[in-house]
Amino acid sequence: MYNLEDITTIHLEVTSRCQASCPMCVRNIQGGITNPWLEEEDISLDQFKEWFPEDFLKQLNHITMCGNTGDPIIAQDTLEICEYLRSINPKIELFMHTNGSARPIKWWQQLARLNVRVIFGIDGLVDTHALYRIGTDWNKIIDNAQAFIKAGGVAEWHMLIFEHNKHQIADCEKMSNELKFDKFVRKNTSRFRDGFMPVITKDGKTSHVLYPSDRSVTISNKLFKIKSTETKVINCKVKAPKSMYVNAHGDVTACCWLDFAGVPPYSFSKVNFNDRGFKNPNLKKQTLKEIFESKHFDKIEETWTNTPLKQCAKQCGEVDKSGEQFK
Repeated sequence: MYNLEDITTIHLEVTSRCQASCPMCVRNIQGGITNPWLEEEDISLDQFKEWFPEDFLKQLNHITMCGNTGDPIIAQDTLEICEYLRSINPKIELFMHTNGSARPIKWWQQLARLNVRVIFGIDGLVDTHALYRIGTDWNKIIDNAQAFIKAGGVAEWHMLIFEHNKHQIADCEKMSNELKFDKFVRKNTSRFRDGFMPVITKDGKTSHVLYPSDRSVTISNKLFKIKSTETKVINCKVKAPKSMYVNAHGDVTACCWLDFAGVPPYSFSKVNFNDRGFKNPNLKKQTLKEIFESKHFDKIEETWTNTPLKQCAKQCGEVDKSGEQFK
C-alpha cells in the first residue's frame, strides 16, 4: 500500500475524551450513558515525541487532529504538540476539527498564532445547535471562534444538516461570513439507520427525536446498496494522499474507519475485521518502522483483490465498475 517514507499525512486522534454527547458518536449510547467499551486517554507531548521521530515529522505535509471519540481541545497537551510540530516542521499544514466549546479565550489566541486551521462543528443557531451537539454551549463556541479569528486564525464553519435545523442554513452561512469564517460547509450524515433516532438521556428517557435531511436519506440509501452488494472495487480515500491514522491509544492503521477502539465487539465490521485475522499494531509496543515492516497496510490492500474487508467496502467501495461511490 505504501512504505513509511511515503507517508505525508497523519490523521491524529490526540485524545479519546470529549465533553459532548452527540447521539451518533460511538462514545455514548444515543446521547446518553457513556459507551462501556470506551477507554479515555490522551497522547502526551512526551509520547508524541517518542512515537514520531523528528526525521519522520519533517517529511510530513499535513496533520489533522480529529478523533473518532475525542475532541482535540480536551487533550492536555494539544497546544504543546502543535508548538513542537511548528518547531520541527515550520511548513507543515495543521488542521483541527472541534466542537469549540472548551478552553479559555487565551488558549484560542495562542492556537491562532501557531497557524492551525480550525474546523468548528456548529450545527445551527443557539436554539437548535445543542439538539445534536449535546453538552456544548453555542455562545461559548461563537466567543471562542471570534477570539481565534481576531487573533489571526483561519476558521471554517461546518454545519451538520438535520430536519430540525435545515431552515437555518442561510442564516448560519450569513453569520459565518459576518464573523469572517474562511469557509462555510454543509454536511450530511449517513448514520441514520431507521429514518430517525431517539435521543436518550443519562437516566434512559427519550428527550427528543432526530430526523435526517433529504440528502442524508439519499446517502444512507446508497450506503445500504453498497452494504448489500458484493463489492469488488475499492477506491481507497487515504492511499493516494499517503495518509495513516493514529488513535489516542497508539493504535496505527490506514484510516479512522479501521479504528475499532471503543466499537462494541458485536459490530458487524469489527467482527469481520477480527475474523479475518486483523489487529491494529500499537506504538506502545512497536516503533513506526517496525509497524510498516510488518506489512499491516499491505495486508489490508490485499483483501481488495478478492473479498474486501467489510469496512473498506462500506466506506470506499463502489457499487459497480461505473464508479458510483458512497460519499
